[in-house]
Amino acid sequence: MGYFLIDLLFRVPVKYIFDKREKCIYRKLFFTQKIMNFDEMTYFINEDSGGYYYVIGKKRNQFVKNYRISNYFSGSAASRIKEDEFQNTILFPVLDALNVPMNRPQ
Repeated sequence: MGYFLIDLLFRVPVKYIFDKREKCIYRKLFFTQKIMNFDEMTYFINEDSGGYYYVIGKKRNQFVKNYRISNYFSGSAASRIKEDEFQNTILFPVLDALNVPMNRPQ
């Protein structure tokens, strides 16, 4: 029961809503909160404790306040497959919709 409560309170899945009509990005945890506009967004890879993950943040303070949008990835073969899947199904379509320049692998 304790693990269930911890998962419920601290590991609730966060959803990010990219609203094309209003050109805003929202974060939905328990309530919906506007976090930035499309033109303020930048993305980068954050390395942490032997792994890395993709984050988004405002251009001016991306290293101060950022939002993780992917799971942790490592250098293993299985992790590279999951990263390719994440890039092709989530990251690249979102960046294409927002007209954000990106470096795609060849």
